[in-house]
Amino acid sequence: MKPIGQNILIKPFLGDEISEGGIFVPLSARKPSNKGVVMAVGNGSSQKPMQFKEGDKVFRVKGWGQEILVNDELHYLMTQDSILAIE
Repeated sequence: MKPIGQNILIKPFLGDEISEGGIFVPLSARKPSNKGVVMAVGNGSSQKPMQFKEGDKVFRVKGWGQEILVNDELHYLMTQDSILAIE
């Protein structure tokens, strides 16, 4: 999948295996975190070039982005303005 314009495709990391209380959380019950890895980027524009590249680890605004499945895995498609920080 190739995003267009200002859009980026992010694969979120899953939550921790162990909860804060020390309880094991099975894979099926883990929620996606707001941290993820950039899988693909659009071309940007002449007014606003793309700030991210594939492989960047980023923090997104939680709850933003369109959820889509790519190869049966959850991804988010969003604009680069939805990214708060890069690691």
